[in-house]
Amino acid sequence: MESTQERRTRIRVPLEVELCEQAHRGEARVRTRNISELGLCYENSTLAPRRDGDEVILRFCLPGDPQPIQVLGVIADERCLARTSETCVSFVWPRAADAQRIRDYVTSRSSRQCRPGALRLR
Repeated sequence: MESTQERRTRIRVPLEVELCEQAHRGEARVRTRNISELGLCYENSTLAPRRDGDEVILRFCLPGDPQPIQVLGVIADERCLARTSETCVSFVWPRAADAQRIRDYVTSRSSRQCRPGALRLR
């Protein structure tokens, strides 16, 4: 059996919100899957495929927080199949207030997952 080593150094928590992705080829609306302090993943971008390192601007709101976050990101990994894609983006120098809001969201959700009997994400 082949073992895979987890590359992520930060905890990711589920995040299911609409996100607006802007790139040099246009703009797309996608659904997020998860978020960490350093980036997020989303599915089915009409702008895929791209190369790792390509820049995108992301706009989204965290649940319960009406103030939108806008952050520059770079494609860290993008996997495309016939009709689906998964895109992972690393944040590039988010504003301090936005970084704190993301950190607070991740921390509050990760502490809920660590309670006895709670499911843990892989």
